[in-house]
Amino acid sequence: MRYVGGKSKIAGRIRDAILANSTDRRAYLEPFVGGGSTFERNALAFSFAVAGDLSEDLVMMWNALLFSDWEPPPVVSESEYSSLRSAEPSALRGFVGLGGSFGGKWFAGYARGGTNSDGTPRNHQAESARSLIKTRNILQSMGGLGRFRHTSYDNWGLDGGVVYCDPPYASTQGYSTGSFDSIAFWEKMEEWAGRGAQVFVSEYTAPDNWVDILSIDHRQSLTLAHQRNTRTEKLFTLLA
Repeated sequence: MRYVGGKSKIAGRIRDAILANSTDRRAYLEPFVGGGSTFERNALAFSFAVAGDLSEDLVMMWNALLFSDWEPPPVVSESEYSSLRSAEPSALRGFVGLGGSFGGKWFAGYARGGTNSDGTPRNHQAESARSLIKTRNILQSMGGLGRFRHTSYDNWGLDGGVVYCDPPYASTQGYSTGSFDSIAFWEKMEEWAGRGAQVFVSEYTAPDNWVDILSIDHRQSLTLAHQRNTRTEKLFTLLA
């Protein structure tokens, strides 16, 4: 699904790096699930997997998608998009606010433009819906899938397992959930690691005692193509 900062193009490489640098295959936890690209690829390697997010709409969307008969609509009009902006939290609002928006940024403008290979206009909302349904089918094939949690990462009580975090990056634009304290985040990651979890974090930079085990150059989105800068996305962990 369209999601600002999403990892759809590099999720496979992140999975391979996490599996190569971890040993526990009992539980996988992802407190910043976002568009679900990394969760989709990592969860199947573990006996049990659970994800969460601070966005209530997003969590409602994932739980409705995976544990009810709800499906994202293939067509969302611009008027529907506008009306949902101020609506109460719901699975539909979570899908439309991200999957139907420019660049996958929360209600940043109705996604439109571009053509398919046959010259027909693209339907960005339908593309997001198809992506979500594909993810649902993959995740529903695993028996140990826990319901998604609507809570901040720092409310997770972790004593083990493999944890992957893709938080809002320091000194970058915020997500729908507002500002983010990166210093407090890294302190919590240290705490989790000290309690036995194998922790992996996607970021541009990390404290000195964290080691990058994967580096990927990519061009930033949400800017004009000729103005995009290349940044190096990294995956960090604390080596034993």
